[in-house]
Amino acid sequence: MLRDAFGPTLRRRRLNEGVSLEQIAAETKIPIELLVALEDNDLSQWPVGIYARAYIRQYASAVGLDTEEIVDEFCRMYPQGDRRMRPVVVRHAAIVSHATTWDDDLPESLNGVDRRGALPEADPAPVVRQAPSAFHAMMGRLRRAFGRA
Repeated sequence: MLRDAFGPTLRRRRLNEGVSLEQIAAETKIPIELLVALEDNDLSQWPVGIYARAYIRQYASAVGLDTEEIVDEFCRMYPQGDRRMRPVVVRHAAIVSHATTWDDDLPESLNGVDRRGALPEADPAPVVRQAPSAFHAMMGRLRRAFGRA
C-alpha cells in the first residue's frame, strides 16, 4: 500500500462495509475530526506513539480489517507510530558500524520532545571503525545469504 493511499484505502473499506464515521467514533471514542483527517491522510493533529497505534487498531477493528497488519503498515509509513524508533535505529547502526541518515519525519514541534516526562535520550556511542574479524565477515555473509543484511 502506498502512503498516499493509506487513508483513502481505509475509507474505501469502511464504505464497503457500510460503517459510518459516526459509528466508529461512538464505538471507539475517537473524535470524528481525527477519523476524517485519517481518511484524508492528514495526521498533523493525530497523537503519536501508543495512542496513534491504538486509534489505528480500533479503526481497523471497526471496519473488519486485520488489526495487526494495518498497525504494522501504519508504523512503516508513518514514523510517528513510534517516537522511540530513532534511538534504536541509531544505536543499532553504531553497533554494526553503519552510517545512518535516519529522519523521524515528525512535525518540528514534536521532534525530540517526550511529552511523558521521561529522561532525555542518551547520545549514541561514537562509531569506532575496526577491520572486520573473520567471525564478523562470516556473520555478514550469513545475514546477506538469509536476507537480513
